[in-house]
Amino acid sequence: MKLRLLILILIVSFNARGQMPLSYEQLLENTPEISFTDSLLIDAQIKEVPALDSASVKKWFSTILPAGSKNRLKNRTYAAVGKITSQPNFDLFVLLEEKKRTDSSGVQVVYFITLKKDGQFIAKLEAAVNGERKQSGYNITSLLCKDYKIVQDSRITVNDKSYTDMTYYKINGGGRFILYPKE
Repeated sequence: MKLRLLILILIVSFNARGQMPLSYEQLLENTPEISFTDSLLIDAQIKEVPALDSASVKKWFSTILPAGSKNRLKNRTYAAVGKITSQPNFDLFVLLEEKKRTDSSGVQVVYFITLKKDGQFIAKLEAAVNGERKQSGYNITSLLCKDYKIVQDSRITVNDKSYTDMTYYKINGGGRFILYPKE
């Protein structure tokens, strides 16, 4: 009986595979398309989005994971909020990262990530941040315009002092985020 159980365990362990990441086509298929007519406001207060599996996050979005950490996904979840595939040279993904703390506080970060049409990484931008950490609070939002210009409004509080800033970007034809002066 013990021998049969041992053989069964060996067979199951040989047949067991690790979690397979989604292919780029599957990632595109599983992510909803974002459509907008004039502009789109992105903030980090997104609710009810299904999480991506860790293998897919590591394969397609590894550049946003913290460097130097052995367990880079610990206390973090990632979800593909949406995509814009209307550009001929790149796809724009909106990715949500939730950082959970043991004291029930957390930070939500929304990234704009551009990938080539075959899934190769091009660039990333922190589009929105919301949450508190120690003695600082973050509220950053971005407005994505139809011409792929981005207006980022940053409101940060550190030690009871408030800082505000407006930053302007443009996504060029190659999918890079270019800092540009206010027009």
